[in-house]
Amino acid sequence: MKKISRFTYSFVFLLITSLITLCFWTFHWENIGIPLFLGLIFIVFVFFKDPMPTIPLLLNALFMVSKTPTSFAEIPLYLYLTPVAIIGGMIIHIIRFHVKFLKGKMLLGVLLMFAAMLLSSFNAAELSLNYWFYASIGLVYAIIYLFFVNTIDGNHIKYLLQLLFLLGIIVSFEVLIYYIRVEDVIDAIDNRSIDIGWGISTYIGTYLVMFTAMTFYFIRTSKLGHLLIPLAIFQIIMVLFTTSRGGMVTMAAMLPIFIFVAFYKSGKFWKGILIFLLSIGIITILVLYQNELFIALFDRFNRILFDDSGRVDIWLDAWEKFRENPLFGGGIFARTGDKDYNMFHNTFMHTLGTMGLVGLVSLFIQLFMQFKITLGRLKTENIFLAISLLGAHVHGMVDNVYFMPQFMVIMLIIVVVVEVSEPKVLIN
Repeated sequence: MKKISRFTYSFVFLLITSLITLCFWTFHWENIGIPLFLGLIFIVFVFFKDPMPTIPLLLNALFMVSKTPTSFAEIPLYLYLTPVAIIGGMIIHIIRFHVKFLKGKMLLGVLLMFAAMLLSSFNAAELSLNYWFYASIGLVYAIIYLFFVNTIDGNHIKYLLQLLFLLGIIVSFEVLIYYIRVEDVIDAIDNRSIDIGWGISTYIGTYLVMFTAMTFYFIRTSKLGHLLIPLAIFQIIMVLFTTSRGGMVTMAAMLPIFIFVAFYKSGKFWKGILIFLLSIGIITILVLYQNELFIALFDRFNRILFDDSGRVDIWLDAWEKFRENPLFGGGIFARTGDKDYNMFHNTFMHTLGTMGLVGLVSLFIQLFMQFKITLGRLKTENIFLAISLLGAHVHGMVDNVYFMPQFMVIMLIIVVVVEVSEPKVLIN
């Protein structure tokens, strides 16, 4: 058992997990892969005192879904198995290892946001089972955070950085494979039709920005890190091919920060410049060879560059909802539209419109604690994790990022891993 335990903390384990994820996504085998990962998660919960090895299994499973169900009839079996494996495993773990819930610096912000979701029901136009389902997700976030922050033991920051680095490669290749498979690439670019199952253009862009930060971390810290520069350029190009304007603008805004932090006093500046120029030369040849694809890409970007896509009207609508119900907001479904759940395309405006001042206070607490925890120690690892979160929040100014389950889970895991790496601090 000790050998198995040591293996699950190795980079080889992370690499195998990621390769399985990409393979199962590519061949649409998630109906096999996700139950397999859920079973392994359950086993780790039951037999491992430190449940950190569940994190790569959990996060990889998020990016294994190759097709999103469009009706209740299409909901796969693994979706029903998920709460059984995870919640059931957590309960057994708590009982078996006598877990004491004493830590949790961000617990106040998480619980207050859950309360804001419940209180928003006072002003909701209609209360339904869907409403309480979405509201209950706030409690799920609290459970995930409270469980892991009190059970994960030791400093696993580098392990997490390796995991997020590999996830960035997976997402990049999923975008590439999507375009290899699509019949008309130019039409797909022009109509922004990219859908890789677990997410569409906006969400893909968010995670590529977040995970590319880890590539720059390893560019700085690895002995041959400068050889990863072509990978970083590849990931940036894949952001372009998401056709997410918010993702492109966010990457453009974050890239100078990535470069500065990666190369400042690293001793790799000139090697980096050389590799960069060689990479640009190769990309130039590629552009000339497949110029119609890049022409279509930049033509679309040029058309939408100064088009707000109705964002201003949406934000004004959120402000009106807030003015009508300033304390608790207009409810989770305050914005009506053609979907079951419509958002206001801005983290702060969405929070104000749906959960009012109570929600905004909870959001500020969460944001403050995220960066207080991640930047509590100004170490290179912590700085890159904070930059990763910053990139997601910048994107959240124009798109739906915060409150999306994938992001919330990843954000909470980052906070937990950094928090437990510090000297133990009890809940005040």
